[in-house]
Amino acid sequence: MVARGQRVLVAVSGGPDSVALLTALAALVKRFEIDVYAAHLNHRLRGEESERDQRCVERAAAWCGVPMHVERVTRVPTGPNLEARSREVRYAFLARVAQRERCDRIATGHTLDDQAETVLMRVLRGTGHDGLTGIPAVRDDTYIRPLIECSRAAIITFLEKNHREYCEDSTNSDPRFLRNRVRHEVLPLLRTLNPAIAEHLALTADIAAQETAYLEEQAQALLATARDVNGGLDIGRLMAAPPALQRRVVRAWLRSVRGHLEQLAEPHFAAIGKLVAAAVPSGSVVLPRGGRVLREYDRVRFTPEVGACQTGEDIPVIVRPGMTVSLVSGWSVSAQVLRRTADMSLPHGPSTFLADAAQMPECLTVRCPRPGDRIQPLGLDGHRKLQDVFVDRKVARARRLSWPVIETEGEIVWVPELVRGARAPVTPASERLLQLTAQKTGIAGA
Repeated sequence: MVARGQRVLVAVSGGPDSVALLTALAALVKRFEIDVYAAHLNHRLRGEESERDQRCVERAAAWCGVPMHVERVTRVPTGPNLEARSREVRYAFLARVAQRERCDRIATGHTLDDQAETVLMRVLRGTGHDGLTGIPAVRDDTYIRPLIECSRAAIITFLEKNHREYCEDSTNSDPRFLRNRVRHEVLPLLRTLNPAIAEHLALTADIAAQETAYLEEQAQALLATARDVNGGLDIGRLMAAPPALQRRVVRAWLRSVRGHLEQLAEPHFAAIGKLVAAAVPSGSVVLPRGGRVLREYDRVRFTPEVGACQTGEDIPVIVRPGMTVSLVSGWSVSAQVLRRTADMSLPHGPSTFLADAAQMPECLTVRCPRPGDRIQPLGLDGHRKLQDVFVDRKVARARRLSWPVIETEGEIVWVPELVRGARAPVTPASERLLQLTAQKTGIAGA
């Protein structure tokens, strides 16, 4: 966990585990040729008890001859999720001190009993293989848990032999917290069935961690082949993988495109799994903290945005010759009038619309698709539902929301890249041509 010459910052709360950790590491300074620092954050949540803990930590650091960094929270937090928010504040404090003192490692006092409690809590809440890994001995090459294989009983014995002072946190007996009930009720009951239950749970965590590391390597290798050039995930390649790897690949893919997995729980991954396996060409799963996973025929992709028309996109807008309009969705539409010459080569392609300018009004409207939209394709007598055009051309449902539709006088004349309407076709008699050009470079989430 620590190499010679490195600096270690010890998080000390005043409880037996952290005081034992500080005492042990301070005793190993010369043997391991390391430097040890201590840090304590006074959350000021328990009145005089918090002040008592700070004094205890300061005495322990002085006894060990270790530099001590103490910080007091200026604004005492209140409200729900207090424990989680306090933890975030504490770890941010440790990171600041470690950076200031150029420490290579941050050591915390997690023990074998903490490991057993964590595994049990996750089982009670419902967990997969990863949850059984419990508390990692080393995390992010920064946080280390040197006491993770030491029982709490052994730690108390160590402190008594060394006549070390420590404090007990009164909230550790509060039955409102799940960990306390597991510690004081569930584990003692299990020890009547198996005295070595804590050791066995820790062994389970260690085995699960090794297997998880291997499965993660396999998932990363599969992700490298299943990811398409646009950052999406190829459904065919994903479904060809063993079921045990599919969810891991989705997790790894989401972590890479979303940047994190915060607030994602088992129901979200189950929903994405159903979306991938479903015999439907499109669909979506809304994620917490924004963003969606979209099914688009044979791929899925992540977008942090919602459809442009759902967000008050600045359309419908007017476009006339000499203008280019840029839409929030990333599309742009430009218009110009060309004077036809005898040797003129007419531009063509799915991104270009040409019409007889004499039969078209000067202004056209660019808007989003609407329910019931119909178009008469050039060369056909009847009309087609725009919905059917999207399906035939395999345009994903999420992208249809912001696909531009160009109309005039209530008639759809063009849907870029998909279908041209029957109005005002170019004929040999056409002298002036109206040209529209559409580009979709930079579509959000593409």
